[in-house]
Amino acid sequence: MPTGLCVCVCAAGLFGEDLLQREYRRDRAVLAFVAAHPGASTRFVATSIGVSERVVARNLGRLTEDGLLVLVAEGMAPAECSYRLAT
Repeated sequence: MPTGLCVCVCAAGLFGEDLLQREYRRDRAVLAFVAAHPGASTRFVATSIGVSERVVARNLGRLTEDGLLVLVAEGMAPAECSYRLAT
């Protein structure tokens, strides 16, 4: 394999790993915030940790699917939904 191609493949792998790690760090930040603020809405979490509502909604959805969070109140808009830690 040519050296240039190898470098590109390695760089792409590292970039992908960085994105994955960023998602895990954000999941932890969202989880910690909801633990400290039970019943927090998507909008409140997003505003408090400085991330867009859409991104936080994705994190909250993943944490809910994984069984770490529970949807407490479903709002008319996704930003109004609130979450707490699963028991």
